[in-house]
Amino acid sequence: MRLTDRKLRSARGFTLIELLVVVIIIGILAAIALPNFIGAQDKAREASVKANMRTVQIAAETYATDNSGTYPTTVSTPLESYFPGGGSDGVTLGAAVGPVNPFTGTAAFPTTGTMAGTAAQLRSGTPSAPTGTSGQIYFLSASPPTTYGVSGCGKTGNPLGGLSVGSFLILSNQ
Repeated sequence: MRLTDRKLRSARGFTLIELLVVVIIIGILAAIALPNFIGAQDKAREASVKANMRTVQIAAETYATDNSGTYPTTVSTPLESYFPGGGSDGVTLGAAVGPVNPFTGTAAFPTTGTMAGTAAQLRSGTPSAPTGTSGQIYFLSASPPTTYGVSGCGKTGNPLGGLSVGSFLILSNQ
């Protein structure tokens, strides 16, 4: 009779304690992995914002090359035509679209801002770079239009950090 009881017990499956132990172990593993995964996603999005800033920088440099070293003062059709898909002639937009914001998933051209001070002053945080929404890119023009800057916002809408503490990442010709 004991042999029959053992066969019945093993045929029934797992005990409640065994199932609870497995669920607890899976919960612990998820609690360890989830914050690391979320942090990696944020870093990837910020890397995408930096790539978008580089795209804006290339468009501004190409514009200046075609216009005797003068940079655009606003983000309008002449600059927008130099973005991927555009006519690269300062006139034809073609299929040009702005970079895709990694936080919202929408394509938009950068926002025009003004550069108060030099790019070096903006990098050091004095005066502060513009703040906005997550993933937003700013094209910072100066007067006279012989210089420019490109700033991007991170997850919190604050400018992306530079190499040293309290500094910002500004792409420019300075």
